[in-house]
Amino acid sequence: MQIPTTMRRRVPALAAFLLLLLTGIAALLPLRISEPRPASAPTGDFSAARAVAQLDHIAKVPHPAGSAAQADVQEYLVGELRKLGLRPEVQTRVAPSDADSPAIVGSVSNVHATIPGKKPTGRVLLVAHYDSVPIAPGAGDDGSNVAAILEIARVLKAGAQLRNDVEILFTDGEEYGLLGSRGFVDAEASTYRAAAPRQTVVVNMEGRGTSGPVMMFQMAGTGLTSAVKASGAVTTSFSAAIYDRLPNDTDLTVFDEAGMRGLNFAFMDGSAHYHTGHDSISRLDAASVQDMGDAALGAVRQLGGTDLSQSGPDATYFSLFGTVVSYPAWLALPLALTALLGVPLLLWFGRSRGLSPRGAGRAALTFPLTLIGAAVIGLAGWSALSLARPDFALSEGSVHHLGRYAWGGALLLLVLLVAWYRWARRKASPLDIVAGVLGWFAMLAVVCAVLLPGGAYLFTWPALIGLAVLAVTLRFTRSDSPWRVVAGAVTALPVVALVLPVVLLLLPALGLSLIAAPLVLAALLAAVLLSLLEPLPSRRALTVGMLATAVAGAGTLVVGTTLDGYSADEPRPVSLGYVLESDTGKATWVSDGDTSQPAVGKFLTGDPARFEDRVPALDDAVLANGVAKAAPLDAPRTANVSSTEADGVRTVRVRIQAPADAHTIAVHAGTGAHQILDATVEGAKLTGGPKRPQGEWGWSFSYAAPPAEGIDVVIRTRGKGPLPLRVVSTAVGLPDGVGAPTLAADQSWASWPSVAGQTFVVRTFRI
Repeated sequence: MQIPTTMRRRVPALAAFLLLLLTGIAALLPLRISEPRPASAPTGDFSAARAVAQLDHIAKVPHPAGSAAQADVQEYLVGELRKLGLRPEVQTRVAPSDADSPAIVGSVSNVHATIPGKKPTGRVLLVAHYDSVPIAPGAGDDGSNVAAILEIARVLKAGAQLRNDVEILFTDGEEYGLLGSRGFVDAEASTYRAAAPRQTVVVNMEGRGTSGPVMMFQMAGTGLTSAVKASGAVTTSFSAAIYDRLPNDTDLTVFDEAGMRGLNFAFMDGSAHYHTGHDSISRLDAASVQDMGDAALGAVRQLGGTDLSQSGPDATYFSLFGTVVSYPAWLALPLALTALLGVPLLLWFGRSRGLSPRGAGRAALTFPLTLIGAAVIGLAGWSALSLARPDFALSEGSVHHLGRYAWGGALLLLVLLVAWYRWARRKASPLDIVAGVLGWFAMLAVVCAVLLPGGAYLFTWPALIGLAVLAVTLRFTRSDSPWRVVAGAVTALPVVALVLPVVLLLLPALGLSLIAAPLVLAALLAAVLLSLLEPLPSRRALTVGMLATAVAGAGTLVVGTTLDGYSADEPRPVSLGYVLESDTGKATWVSDGDTSQPAVGKFLTGDPARFEDRVPALDDAVLANGVAKAAPLDAPRTANVSSTEADGVRTVRVRIQAPADAHTIAVHAGTGAHQILDATVEGAKLTGGPKRPQGEWGWSFSYAAPPAEGIDVVIRTRGKGPLPLRVVSTAVGLPDGVGAPTLAADQSWASWPSVAGQTFVVRTFRI
């Protein structure tokens, strides 16, 4: 009776599969976002409909810092805050970047208002930036959150007064280098707030796309896990640990450096629209606005009622089945070491109960090959896709249909894992293999506890729980029991609950170019599920299944690459910029893309080249290019030039005026015969380092939102002869009369910052 026996052996595996399926569903349910509440929602509730209705005044057109459109947004925000009975003020100042970044300065105007508390122990600073990048309306980044804050302010004013002050801050110049937040911190440097920065808790709201669940992805400081729980947002200290090591920044970076505590919230799906002309109101998901509003309001209410003079220990935290689990961060290493110690103890305990240390060791020694394979699938897949589709490379992997490529990579990964499992099963039992994989979880737990403590839990708890399940199984079941297979699969429960949501959250955050990272995590997740294949099908059946899966995976990638088209709703990114060197009258088309681009490729007739000497604002990027017709454009000008010298040091003073349409001006000094000692711009000392330590133009700074009257620059230099200055202004749009292309409805300029849709005018002065 072979068939009944086989069926009986399949029943435990089926039971384990159903249990894992239910666990996965429970783990992923919190990633769903609720429907947006209508404008008729109770006054005490956040309504996405009420918030989105304000976006026509906030994110209808691009509104970069210093633009007339941004002035209109500022006027609207001030008016709306006044309607709520608040006393907003516009804080205008010149803000420089910090000492560790390229020298960027800008004229910024923050909008600030306070909702007083009953008996404050500190303040909650609710922050979103109200400037957009020069080419985008900025509905997702960050207009939706500006509108959400207006709605949150209305809810707070309609409800009972909170204990602590709630301050609303709409920052300016965030897109150019966090200038508004730096200006705010600098303005408070001499106030009582600066003396007790930990009593300020920032709730920063960002949009890294146009849709998706809201994630609390960074906690600055300690003692804020209660606020995270109150927010209801999904979260993980793993993302914070990763983010702290990446070059990306938000306004919270500045507040954190000033000693304040804070939480960073963002939605990240729809990243193909990020920083593009189609980051528009029509593409914004109101459900994400609702999710953000509920999360931020929940956090603000909790923080508004607590004693902000008290803090707490650093914590490991993560979402689990709709709640947030947290415990002191110092436990990360002891727990990880306990898991690692559990591995040899399990091997010793199980040796006489059917567990083979040799089989487990064989699995453990070869399992890293699957992790390497996962990385290779991700990296090689991206390389192949970017070669086949240069438009994918232009968008840096932020594609419209990421899911289909993720599925293709996952299917190829599954084939790799099954091939490894089948090989390992030749001399190891299913429990041996699970034990070997859990050994790697334990080792990774220790490594993370030392190097990345916030992410150690992803490996620690699967190792601890899995080892315990195996020990119980070995103690109470016979070696031939089919329930041992179930135990192998049950060890995957904590992996599914903890790792699966992180994999799905990482995908849109990292995009196609970095898909290797979530694939490696997916390999760890899938490896502990492989015992569900038991009893293994025949060699032929398994081979056929693997081949079919491989064909499906490769086919998904090939078909997706071939058929993945564009439309007005999902336009193709293209890149074309215009450079006018006014000293010589030479004009050039430049592009981050190649000649295959529709509408613009025909302009790129030259060999790709670097422009760092001719146009130092373009740095050392290799750009496709072609000869262009010179347009009669206004160029940067100088006025009020003077120079004095004392003890071999020249002090050069000059006013530099940008063309009226310029959103940025970059000033580069020649350092071949001169040493720049220091400089000030509009009275602000440049603290940032030089952008280009090598090359002809070895010192520079950029000024965002230059005023019409120009900027006053003072440079102290040591050297002989006139000081050469090369000034580059940047404006949105391509000039008229030069044959610039008109983009079709299914095309748009590539995401900012890039040369796409930008005009650069260069002029050289000797002072």
